Amino acid sequence: MVLVSFLGVFVVGAFFLSTGIVSLAEIGDKTQIATVALVAEYQQYWAVVLGTTLGMMVVNAPTVFVGDKLSGRLSLAWVHRASAAIFLVLAIVAISRALSMG
Repeated sequence: MVLVSFLGVFVVGAFFLSTGIVSLAEIGDKTQIATVALVAEYQQYWAVVLGTTLGMMVVNAPTVFVGDKLSGRLSLAWVHRASAAIFLVLAIVAISRALSMG
């Protein structure tokens, strides 16, 4: 019963939640634009699907590994603050580049 509960609640729940969150976060980003360009260029749907999926796994697997190792040492509030600071810096850089172009 514990194994079924563990698999049913935690593994399946984490799988679908992470799939949903990443899917929503990826809508309209650079990866999708690159994927469309690759399919348009090579006309090989499944090769592009497999290649881009493998590419995302290569990028995300180390992130999950590091996150797992640091999860006991970092508070979620600190992770939120650090993420907000990183995105703020990226926004400032993007805005300054956009203003300097025009």
